[in-house]
Amino acid sequence: MRTSDTIRWGTKGIRQRKLRSALTILGIMIGTAAIIALTSQTQGIQTSIIGEIDKLGSNSIIVSPASPSVIFTQQDVGTISQIPGVSNVIPLQQASVTLYGSGGSRTVVIVGLSPEQFQEIIPDASFSEGRIYATDSYSEIVIGTNVENPQGTAIPFLNVGQSVSMEFGQLNPVRKEVQVVGSLQAYGLSLLSVDSSIFITSNGFMALTGRTAYSSIYIKTVGSNADSQVTAYLKAIYGTTVSVISVSQITQIVSTITGLLTILLGAIAGISLFVAGVGIANIMFVSVVERTKEIGVLKALGYKSRHILYLFLSEAGVLGIIGGVLGIVTGVGISFLVPIFFSRSFGGSSFGANNTGGGFGDSSTGGQFGTSFSYSPVFSPELIVAVFLFAVLLSIAAGLYPARRASKMDPVVALRQE
Repeated sequence: MRTSDTIRWGTKGIRQRKLRSALTILGIMIGTAAIIALTSQTQGIQTSIIGEIDKLGSNSIIVSPASPSVIFTQQDVGTISQIPGVSNVIPLQQASVTLYGSGGSRTVVIVGLSPEQFQEIIPDASFSEGRIYATDSYSEIVIGTNVENPQGTAIPFLNVGQSVSMEFGQLNPVRKEVQVVGSLQAYGLSLLSVDSSIFITSNGFMALTGRTAYSSIYIKTVGSNADSQVTAYLKAIYGTTVSVISVSQITQIVSTITGLLTILLGAIAGISLFVAGVGIANIMFVSVVERTKEIGVLKALGYKSRHILYLFLSEAGVLGIIGGVLGIVTGVGISFLVPIFFSRSFGGSSFGANNTGGGFGDSSTGGQFGTSFSYSPVFSPELIVAVFLFAVLLSIAAGLYPARRASKMDPVVALRQE
């Protein structure tokens, strides 16, 4: 028996029962599309988050106080610099200040960094306008894109070249006039809220706030393999008084969480495929009953049991192939629509802590300056092939018992069936 005849016979059964076949194919398509769409979203989110985190460098460690009573001084910078495996140490100064610009005032985070330190911590930052502040400046600032153009406002809050009043403190506030000399392009999600912060030299920061202590310390190691060694030294020196976070550790945690999420969502979506398999078994049983006499005729003409088995399995396989292909196409299409929906619905989502402790990555904006998170779905060719094969094999497996029952049918009994 030729393969083409087997496939033609299988498609004949589908054409004769169009509605039932269409509903069965729809079930397979939904299950396949759900798996493709959900897994591509989680993989896309994982890739985007890790890409943003890696902007700090895979061999980076951030040390922050575990409580407000802990402060870092220049002595701590010297101590950490002596740890084996440390290549560079950059102390960070952060505080919450009030800016007075167009349309009123807004609370933002100010970060004190020298121009060299700025380039080290934010190496991929690009200026949309202006320049970096001068090394010896006390009053020049660089602003993030969300400070320049806050979400939900029609006009810029600040402009490059503008003089603006900046106020620090609540009981006895200190006000200072500063000059905006540069604005940054959108940087994206990061441990340091670049888009929602303003930057000034360390001297300018100390002159405004009167603080000589550091909010946190950024450490660059000689390589990602040295991260665990440096972390162990830091914990031995400071114990539980500090929080030590490495970028490689965060990346690993993100990968683990999104990986588990992918498995969970894929398993949930796979349930619909099993439901579709039950539908295939049902339609195949009905097909056997409706075509009992036809089976008897085929056996009387010399068709063997294995030929009958192949005929019915081909029908189940065709259902799986059609449903799998349509599901993959639908899943890919949905995968590209979901990020567009989220970007329009939640484009103003903020990432970062809304506290004023001055820790690394703090955002004291109260949600006024959010960081928009966007991503693109990631498709794994291996996953697409695996999902397609799973849909086809599940369809064949669901039709196996009805097909075996048809192949074992007695031709005499089948021919007597009305």
